[in-house]
Amino acid sequence: MTPPRTFAVISLVLIVVMVVSTTLTQANFYRQAIIDRESVIIRDMVGAMVLEQQQDVGFDSANMERYPDKEHFNQSFGVLKLLSGVLRIKVFNQTGTIVWSDESQLIGTKSTRHQQDLARAMAGEVQAVFHSNERSADFADPWSGPAIEFYVPFYLSRQASANGKASGVLALYRSPEELNKTIKNGMLLLWLVTGLGGTILFFALNSLFRAVYYRQREAESQFAKLSTDHERLVQVEKLSAMGQMVSEIAHQLNNPLVGVVNLAELAERETDNPPQTKELLVEIRKAGDHCRDFVQRMLRFSHVARSEPQLVEMKGLVRETITFFQQSVGGNPAVTFEAPDQEVLLQADPVLIRHALFNLIHNASLARPGGTVVVSLSLDQRQTMVGWRLAVADSGPGLMPEVGDKLFTPFFTTRKGGTGLGLSVAQHIVLQHGGSIHAENQSAGGAIFIIWLPEKR
Repeated sequence: MTPPRTFAVISLVLIVVMVVSTTLTQANFYRQAIIDRESVIIRDMVGAMVLEQQQDVGFDSANMERYPDKEHFNQSFGVLKLLSGVLRIKVFNQTGTIVWSDESQLIGTKSTRHQQDLARAMAGEVQAVFHSNERSADFADPWSGPAIEFYVPFYLSRQASANGKASGVLALYRSPEELNKTIKNGMLLLWLVTGLGGTILFFALNSLFRAVYYRQREAESQFAKLSTDHERLVQVEKLSAMGQMVSEIAHQLNNPLVGVVNLAELAERETDNPPQTKELLVEIRKAGDHCRDFVQRMLRFSHVARSEPQLVEMKGLVRETITFFQQSVGGNPAVTFEAPDQEVLLQADPVLIRHALFNLIHNASLARPGGTVVVSLSLDQRQTMVGWRLAVADSGPGLMPEVGDKLFTPFFTTRKGGTGLGLSVAQHIVLQHGGSIHAENQSAGGAIFIIWLPEKR
């Protein structure tokens, strides 16, 4: 099944179970609550009747030890027969003997049924029990059907009330027809309300799920389409970059190779002139050396992908790089280094970092021959990450707006004779270390290239 249909089936089952269990639980609760309420009403009525009988005829606890005048009980409890649905009335004394009943044949007998309920009532608790099928000798007339049995204690003296021991118990059998009718009407209303509420809940949940589900499917479809388009664009960019790189390599190799071919043709024509042929062969060798050097640079560019990180003291590495650069250019231009007094330890590949830094210093020195290059190292926290800022600043004319987005593009260069690989290699190295690199113009003039490396130890 589809997810919407599965959700509909599961939600429908859960809502039906909830509605049925809720309705049945509440029906039982209401039934018992009504019975308990009837018990309280009968208890209050019996208490009032006993009090009135005591005031009128001096009805006391001594009367319960024998079978008192039937007229006294008729005056006290006979009115209960007027209640709707009353089937039988019995009065028990403390020994469990029936001392009065609306059925005279029961007077003087002991009931052998429901002894536990009678004992609890004698201890002062009002008992109300629903029986689905009540039939016994308590009824002179044939009776078979449900009945509610009330056991209500009463007290004939204050001392008995204080001790918590009832003077007697009034047992009242009542037909539950009116109660069942009330409960039935209430259950119908309850079924209607819970069923309607469950139906509304089902359609609301189903509609919400379907809306969310289909929106998600639509979003996934759009995302898949965007992902496919993005992959195609990335592939096109890769092919474009590869084509650009191949074109540049071909261009770099084509010029010296053309020269080699031309020189070889001249050498063929000058075979009778050994000195001239020798000079041509020297030029051919130089062109070959040029091609070899270019190929070696390309091979070094591919080797940048391999790194061996280790714990490096950055201030010492920067000083060594500056010294190596100044030795390679004869000490000009001047390069200054600014760093904090504390030791700076980073997890990095010293060879690659030195290579990237050397490229930046070399580019800065070419920005303004004879100018000053400033290398600085400082702590720089970005959001929740602690890192170090390695910056190389020059005193040249700065960066032109049109070259800002192309600085780190392979083979892009604004300098005659440049390969366009220095900055792209530096960027690749920095990204390998989890850092970033960018360039900007300084307010006082000149450009500054900033490498940020995270502090990983």
